[in-house]
Amino acid sequence: QSPHLLLLQGYSQQHDSLVYLLNREQHTVGQRTQASKPSISLSAPDILPLHCTIRKLRPSRHRSEEKLVLEPIAGAGISVNFAEVARTVVLRHGDLLSLGLYYLLLYKDPMKAQPLPAQTLLRLRALHPEGPHVCGACGSLLKEKDSAAKKRGPSPAGGPRTPRRKLQLEFEPAAEDVLLRRIMTLIEPGGDDHKLTPAFLLCLCIQHSATSFEPGDFGQLLLKAAKMIQRTVWERTRELAEKQSQHQDPVSLSRFTITDLLPDLQHIIFWMANAIEILYFVQQKSPTYIQSMEEELDIKGSKESLFSSTITASEEAMTVLEEVIMYTFQQCVYYISKCLYVSLPALLECNPFQSECRESWRGTPPLPEELRRVVLIYQAVLDLLHQYEVHPEITSQMFAYLFFFSNTLLFNQLLDKGSSLGCFHWSQGVKLRASMRLLLEWLRGAGFEQLAQQFFAKLASVANLLAMPGSQLVQMTWPSLRAEFPALSPAQLHRVLSQCQAVMDVGCISAWQPSEEESPAAFQPDEMLESFDNHPPIILPSGGFKVDLEVETLDDNIYKHLLYIRHFLWSLQSKSPHTNEGPGSAPSKCPWGELLEGLVEEGEMSAGSAPLLPVSPLPRRISAPWGAVPSQRGTPSSAWPPAGEPQLQEKLKQLQLGRSPVPKAGTAPTDSSCLLTPPTTPLNFDSGSPESPQGTGKGLQDPRRNGMNGTKGSTPEGCSPTPYDYPTPESSSRSSATDDFCYVFVVELERGPIGLGMGLIDGVHTPLCSPGIYIRTLIEDSPAAADGRLSIGDRILAVNGTSLIGADYQSAVDLIRSGGKKLRFLVAKSDIEIAKKI
Repeated sequence: QSPHLLLLQGYSQQHDSLVYLLNREQHTVGQRTQASKPSISLSAPDILPLHCTIRKLRPSRHRSEEKLVLEPIAGAGISVNFAEVARTVVLRHGDLLSLGLYYLLLYKDPMKAQPLPAQTLLRLRALHPEGPHVCGACGSLLKEKDSAAKKRGPSPAGGPRTPRRKLQLEFEPAAEDVLLRRIMTLIEPGGDDHKLTPAFLLCLCIQHSATSFEPGDFGQLLLKAAKMIQRTVWERTRELAEKQSQHQDPVSLSRFTITDLLPDLQHIIFWMANAIEILYFVQQKSPTYIQSMEEELDIKGSKESLFSSTITASEEAMTVLEEVIMYTFQQCVYYISKCLYVSLPALLECNPFQSECRESWRGTPPLPEELRRVVLIYQAVLDLLHQYEVHPEITSQMFAYLFFFSNTLLFNQLLDKGSSLGCFHWSQGVKLRASMRLLLEWLRGAGFEQLAQQFFAKLASVANLLAMPGSQLVQMTWPSLRAEFPALSPAQLHRVLSQCQAVMDVGCISAWQPSEEESPAAFQPDEMLESFDNHPPIILPSGGFKVDLEVETLDDNIYKHLLYIRHFLWSLQSKSPHTNEGPGSAPSKCPWGELLEGLVEEGEMSAGSAPLLPVSPLPRRISAPWGAVPSQRGTPSSAWPPAGEPQLQEKLKQLQLGRSPVPKAGTAPTDSSCLLTPPTTPLNFDSGSPESPQGTGKGLQDPRRNGMNGTKGSTPEGCSPTPYDYPTPESSSRSSATDDFCYVFVVELERGPIGLGMGLIDGVHTPLCSPGIYIRTLIEDSPAAADGRLSIGDRILAVNGTSLIGADYQSAVDLIRSGGKKLRFLVAKSDIEIAKKI
């Protein structure tokens, strides 16, 4: 009996529904994410968190019957009857809705007309002219007759074959800095997102800047992005160093495991992998961009200095990226080596035979505990490097270093302390050789056979020599031993033979004495131990990269983030006061958004004093944003927007928190159009007569509600600033005026045992579809809830004097986390409609 959407073509058999009922006042359609919970959830990668809304229009003087309208969001791919729509459209029975490339939905209203319109049936038949037939009753596609149609796979909603996804990211030069910061914080390294997403997006930014902006701009963008990555890496490694500084003493170091290290290490590996890909892209594309720029400069007759500065910026950016790669590589091998330093020495005393399982059904015996701990470190690092899409050559070089370190540490300990551990006895030699074979076998299975043989050669040689039976060993001569174990230097071979001779107690074996040519080298103690300085070099790869902007099929996860960034850029444009509002435009922001941003963004705010809110020019029309927020509170008054904007501008010039005229109690303003407080808003919320719009001598609102600590009706020196009432549409209902009242106030909170007790969300990921940091949850009995003034839907404008206007969610959370025990928030109260959306 209800209007509904019937799924004709979907994306996921597991998540798609056949029928979506449209029985609510408003439905949100989009992709379900952690922050977005649409009422109609679609799962394709090109569906935005909020793709469109479908809402009811009640009968009125202009409409005789109830209708459903679809409101698209800018940047979302939506077609009705295969014609792209960018503005609100009324849905009619039989309409075909294409959402993105994958979803085709049929809108049906059973109460209006039972059979589908002929036009709809024709469109459906045109989609599959060869085989499938359309059911005349419901419009759904009947079972395909031939298998060839099945092999074609899902076609896009428009009918023809799916085109290659266009990889481009268009933005204005003014949005460059905000865009780069957003990309840098877009992916949480510990999450499930594709790890090379930042590299793809940053390369798209570089490409757009080089092909669309003024000559030379891309060099500066390139340098800016490289330094952002460098700064991020420095901050992460500094945090890691502070955390690891506790593992210095032997007792603490003995408890240090790879599990403790991995969460911090993944941030460093994440940026190393992305820096490698960006560096390669720049090396390949920069000469092309510079050449085309040179040709353009010749035509325009520009100066040579611009050309040379672009080359300098490009080269400096590549140098910075190389430093990032080298630095992150060095940091990784340092901390992983620290883990190995704890676990490796036990291998010299390992007994691989005691844990051998003799049951015939078990194919391979379990590794002894001492060896298992070492193998777990290698496996964890290998998994991490694969998970973070690190270039295979860099992965190989990192393991080359780790094997070099492992061999050098064990070899030096064996030659230096082996006699005290009994390592030079034949029985211990057999155990060591067995342990080495198990380790090398595991490394071969992991794909490191060649590296393991190369870098464990010295340790394997000593193990084989010590495991040789005594009767066989005494028959060997110095030349034959040198030929048998070429990996050992004369000094190292002489040291091992000397220790074996002492253990076997057979006196001096003349056949083991070095030859005359090698005698000087054999008695050099400095040549005995291996040096840690002889590690393999780090060589940057020259091929096999994964970031390709011309790729035919892009990973769905990366494409989803590209769509989000496009949506983010659109939200930045909609924030501009010059944006034209029309019937087809999407929601831009909350009612007080443009006004507050004009006041706060240019303000000088300090953590220790009351924030001042200087005036910036107001938008041409402040009423425009309300068009995007459905209100059920009554008809907006004609007194708003103000008719006398010059008067309002003059009034706003006096607006500074702590220095503003307070209206005298009991006196009504003469011209309501130039006031910040709507005329119908009660001035005495705590008085006994809420109906009186002019107050009864108690002055402004309850100080508990707005942050005042002084006496009512005045603002003495030293008191907290008086909040100001920002414009709201006049309500026809007096009783709801207190709920709809919008103002800004200051809250000081001190962290409790569970923190502050409030959860935040970016408004972009809510039905509000507007950027901003809002309070999403309040925990009972927490400091935030106990204060009494905060409520769900309130917007956080600043923390400790730092503005959050334009900031992304992660930046806001980081700022709050690092803000100390006491924090000072500048908060804007939201109206009921905004709070509902949050």
